[in-house]
Amino acid sequence: MNTEELLEYFEPVSLEEIEFTRNEGFERWGDRLVINEKNAEPITIDDQVRMAYIGVKEDRASSDNQGCCYNPDAVRKYFYSLMPQEAYIKMIDLGNLKLGNQVSDTYFALGEVCAFLLQRGIIPIVVGGSNDIAIGMYKGYVNLSQIINIFSLDSKFDLISDEDPTTDVNFLHEILCSEPNYLFDYTLAGYQTYFVDSKALGLLDDLRFERLRLGQIHNNLERCEPLVRDADMVMVDMSCVRASDAPSSTSPHGFYGEELCKLVNYAGMSDKLTSIGFFGNNVLNDFAGRTSQIIAHAIYYFIDGVLWRKNDFPREDDDNYLKFSVLLNNMENEVVFYKSKKTDRWWIQVPCTNLVKQKYIRHYIVPCLYSDYVAAGKGELPNRWFIAYNKLNI
Repeated sequence: MNTEELLEYFEPVSLEEIEFTRNEGFERWGDRLVINEKNAEPITIDDQVRMAYIGVKEDRASSDNQGCCYNPDAVRKYFYSLMPQEAYIKMIDLGNLKLGNQVSDTYFALGEVCAFLLQRGIIPIVVGGSNDIAIGMYKGYVNLSQIINIFSLDSKFDLISDEDPTTDVNFLHEILCSEPNYLFDYTLAGYQTYFVDSKALGLLDDLRFERLRLGQIHNNLERCEPLVRDADMVMVDMSCVRASDAPSSTSPHGFYGEELCKLVNYAGMSDKLTSIGFFGNNVLNDFAGRTSQIIAHAIYYFIDGVLWRKNDFPREDDDNYLKFSVLLNNMENEVVFYKSKKTDRWWIQVPCTNLVKQKYIRHYIVPCLYSDYVAAGKGELPNRWFIAYNKLNI
């Protein structure tokens, strides 16, 4: 696929419809973006492009949230008007993906587009639409045969059944159980217990996936940072934000808007993360466009995180990292930690065979916190270490 063929997948952006007028007096994100614009010359994608905004106006698989398909243009309206960061980063807006005859066709098309961008080191920022669109993002990695970790911010666990048809409340079955499967780890963060069946939580535990309740994160937002840092793909269902901050959300409880921005800022800072998606904002129920504004601000903070990236991921023989060994169980077992000299971030190594290391090169050294290193000195290892150990040493 070349750029011309890529653009065939998209409806160009109408600046008139999103009420944006270019301004030569000062630069906003809408002035800086390279936009696949209606009635304009085709855009080019060169080696300087780092990110791509993709709208997916799809809500046919939504169980009770029809209207979220208008979200991509609503977010554009507010994102285009934000002042860009001082540091320059090249970003394109490809427009809105043309929908397929069937929803599955839309997933397929998004997978093709994401694979094209990922191969070129371009981060897709996907704005839906209902959150089942994440299937298309995942297919992008499948097309590249890339084993990944997914981090999901959601008030629920979208796996209420494995029955057809695929909807926004059961779509995870297609990701978690597909064959061949390229998902190594999945983390559900911000869920609210009264929205999630206990059997579903048991399934997460059985699959050795991680989960954090909303209350656990409220008490210590930083504990999410290693989990986000370990992800290749982040999914944000706007139901995770409380209705007072995001009126299109249906729950009075959830993250505050600034907490969401901090979490996606963590995602942007991770050199491992290569795609992010925002879903579920029903514009028809969004008072004064506040939910759309929160997504626009979150994208801004995600970009801010990307600008902070330091090419920071340890290797066993890398001189840019300090290596610490902690002896456990009466000096019999050794656990290795790494600390970055550039960012002061921490990782913990999971023992496994050389063959497993070659296959899971980005998975056997697991992000952690300094507090995990301190706890290891007292004989306590983080739960993430045990989860990864069990997966790598089956």
